[in-house]
Amino acid sequence: MSDKDITLGLEQIFTSDVDWHCNACLNWSSDALELYVIGYKEAADKLVEYVIENARYQDALVFPICFLYRQYIELRLKELIKSGRRLLDEPGKFPQHHNILNLWDTAETILKKVSDGKIEPPDFLTLPFHVVTEFSKIDPDSFAFRYPNDKHGANPLESLSHINLRRVAQYVSAFANAMDAASTGISVYLDQKNEFIKEYSGY
Repeated sequence: MSDKDITLGLEQIFTSDVDWHCNACLNWSSDALELYVIGYKEAADKLVEYVIENARYQDALVFPICFLYRQYIELRLKELIKSGRRLLDEPGKFPQHHNILNLWDTAETILKKVSDGKIEPPDFLTLPFHVVTEFSKIDPDSFAFRYPNDKHGANPLESLSHINLRRVAQYVSAFANAMDAASTGISVYLDQKNEFIKEYSGY
């Protein structure tokens, strides 16, 4: 859409409009966390597809792409922690910090509890942990791809000269294949648990 397509007035910006297919629906879900998880990864995937197809803007798009993927990873881990704790009847939802390596430790512990320590296949968590570790090395607390300098004025990406966006997307996809599957498994267990409680509580 170009500026010629519309005439802008001093109207409310965050509202619906006549082109219904562009109207995003909010607050219809009792727990919107999964929508955030999906949204960040989908947005990054679309940007990577654009770079691959057009070979343009990679030097600028690298920052939102890596930020969006990192945010996806962080929120997926938080979602696993939250739903896993519900399944295990443990207190708390998810930690409020952004340290993904710490979040991984908590999520891994929960996944092992849910599976009674029998993770199958045995290397199921190996590649996802590698992805978290790689992101954590350069962006442990979600600042490196948001600003050109950290709180101390240093460039957090100074040690890097290139980032292959197709490669990043492939590794995040591998993380997603495992962790999204784990999330789905926990969701199924929660549904079964709730049905059991409903059946035997008389409601």
